[in-house]
Order: sequence, then structure tokens, then C-alpha cells
Amino acid sequence: MMNPEFRRNLWLSFSTHRLIAMPALLGLVFATAAYSLSNPGKALYITASALFILIVWLWGAINANAAIIEEFRDKTWDQQRMSALGPWTMAWGKLFGATSFNWYGGLLCLLALVFSGIAVDQPDWPLDLFSLIAGGILLHAALIALNLHAARFEMRLIRRGGLGWLVIAFAVLFMQGFIWSARSPLSGVWWGITIDNQKFFLLASALLFMVCAVFAAWRLMSNALQVRTLPWAWPLFVIILTVYFGGFSRKESADNVFLLGFFIAAGLSYLMLFTEPNTLLVWNKLRARRQAGDWRGWLADLPLWPTTVLLAFIFAMIAMPTLTAGLSVFPLVTALLLLRDACIVLFFSFAPNARRPVSTAILYIAVINLLLPFFFGKFGWSEVAHFFNPYFSLGSRAFFGGVGGSGIDLLIAGIHAAIALGFVAWRLNRAARQ
Repeated sequence: MMNPEFRRNLWLSFSTHRLIAMPALLGLVFATAAYSLSNPGKALYITASALFILIVWLWGAINANAAIIEEFRDKTWDQQRMSALGPWTMAWGKLFGATSFNWYGGLLCLLALVFSGIAVDQPDWPLDLFSLIAGGILLHAALIALNLHAARFEMRLIRRGGLGWLVIAFAVLFMQGFIWSARSPLSGVWWGITIDNQKFFLLASALLFMVCAVFAAWRLMSNALQVRTLPWAWPLFVIILTVYFGGFSRKESADNVFLLGFFIAAGLSYLMLFTEPNTLLVWNKLRARRQAGDWRGWLADLPLWPTTVLLAFIFAMIAMPTLTAGLSVFPLVTALLLLRDACIVLFFSFAPNARRPVSTAILYIAVINLLLPFFFGKFGWSEVAHFFNPYFSLGSRAFFGGVGGSGIDLLIAGIHAAIALGFVAWRLNRAARQ
């Protein structure tokens, strides 16, 4: 039986007029391109590729973005959540149903691309074909996943159009990669493997991240439909990014892959920390799960950011021996400050009648890291400035003059983290007594 969500979107996307208009307009454009230029086959190939990007990547991404936005605007999302459809059925029904008309036009463009590629003996047309398809699915799935995540913490963003502004950024990124691979057929080394064909490498990369995006859309749809999942996918994504981008490191600096993994884990930890709900209700539920010994339920209810904070500490410990003496404690210092910042967010999130806790926490983090060190540094109290920001070099008036290279920096960061943990524990105990 056909997916009901997919079928519903087909009825919304197609009409007799649209079924006829799309091939008629595309045929007119293809004929104009083929007969107005000196090389009809090459012109048709380029035109088909460009129209696919326009119809599937750009227009299709807008429709994929609207697949979630319109459900909230029309107040039909709760009805869908109560339906009998599972997360995967709902995810692929929206992914390909909301963009079905775009894929209808995209298929016609791909047929023209294949025909012209064979006609002009274009050797790498299969690579272009699958790269265009993978890029389109990646864009659509990423926007559905991002909007599902955004709906958990910022409904105003959803009502204002969601994350559709990312459509242009993603499309431009893929377009640049597509053009770059066409102009530079030879280049680079990845994990010691010479990249002889950048188009093939671009296709492999697009397929990898396409799978990640589709998987993310399914997992977030599971969360939206209240299907319990364990938080292993997010740290796995960090590891995938580390392996992928770490492959571009020079052979003599391959040890820096662990440092790169630390930065990716820390960056994505901040991203989830500032976007996930961190209400007192969530953490009270975690405490109840722990006290009952329900560790699987505890993991299922755990926010994602603690998993990558833990991974950041692991990468920091592994990276420390690979760094020079002046930088050896830098990853661990930064990991402790990440823990401190997470506790600051939790402290304000656990406050009674908390309003905009993330914005308040970011303000205080900026004051501690920037304003207070700058203030005390200006008056010559470098030791005090150094206490507030371990990256503030002793005896220096410039920020980040000496990057966390001594044991005192580690001690200061540990004190920051301990104080922040103490405030969070106090807030939790106070809430438990009320």
C-alpha cells in the first residue's frame, strides 16, 4: 500500500495543468538552448544541469522547508503526530512527497542530461547525474531535519519561515563544489589516497552526507513522534566529520586529527547546548530515571549535548600528548570551560520562571570571557584578568596572547567548572525542596 503521507503530498503537488506545463516549458527551454548555440549537445548538457539545480536544489529545498513549516502554521502537526504512521514512513513521505513535483521536473532534466552526455561523448556524465541527485536529497533532508529540531525550542522561528534561509547557502555550496570539480579534475590527497578525480570524490562526499541527512531526518521525526531513541547517532556524526575532514591533514601533521575532532565535538556541543530544551522538567525526569535504575530510559531522555561534551573530553585527553609543550593542556582547558558554559546555561534554565535562559547565559559567558578580563587587564591587574579568562596571557594586555600552555591555566579552568557545577547542584537541590 502506498505511503499515505506520500500520497497526500502527491495530491497537493500535482494537477493536470502542472503535469503538462512542466515538460512543455522544459522542452521549450531545451530546444532554445540546443538550436541557438554552436554546440547543441554541450549547450543542452549545461542547460539540463543548471535547470536541475534550479528546480530540485533551490525550488525543491523551499518546498522541503515548507513541508514542516506549513504543518505548524496550519495547526495540523498534532493531528499527524497522533496518526498511526511510523517515523520512517512519515519522514520519507514528506521528503519525497513535498518535493515530488520538483523531482518530476528534475527527472526530465536528467533525461536530457543523459541524452546529451551520450551524444557529445561526455565521459563523466554518470558522476554528474548521481552528484546532482545526491545533492538534492541532501538539501531536502537537511532542511526537514533542521526544522524538526528547531520546532523543539523556537516556534517563532518556525512560524517565520523556519530555516529556509539556509536553502541558498546550501545550494551555493554545492554549486561551487560542482563547478570546482568540473574545472579541476586532478588534485589533493585524502588519508594518503591521491584524489585523481574530484568529481568522484565529490559524489562520494555527497552520498555520505546525504545518508547522514536522511538518517537525521528519520531520527528527529522519531523524536517528534515520541519514539524513544538512544543518543549514539550525534557523537557518531562527530566522529564521521572528524574522519572526513581529518583526511585532508598533511601526513606529517596527522596527529592533529584528534585536535580537529576536539574542536568539532566542542563546536557541535555548543550548537546543541544553545538549541536543545534544558528545562528543569527534563533534568528531573533524568533524576527519576536514575533513581529507578532505568538506564535505558535515562539515555533515551538525555539531551544530545552531554554526549559530545564527553566526546570532547576524550578527544582532548588523546590530543594532549600529540601537542607541543606550550599547547599540551589547551584542549583540556577548553573542555573544562565548555563544561562551565554548559553549567551556566543550566543554571539559568533551572531558574523559576526562566525567560530566555540561553540569551542570558550567553551574555554572562561574554562578560566572564571578554568584558571582565579586558577591564582588569586595562588597569594592570593581569593576574585577575587571567583568572577570569585562562587564555588571557599573564603580563599581556592582548587577548589570547598565550594559548593555555601551563598548569595554572588548567587549575583555573577546573575552578571555573567546579564553581559552575556547584551552582547547578544548588539550583537543583533548591528546586527539589520546593
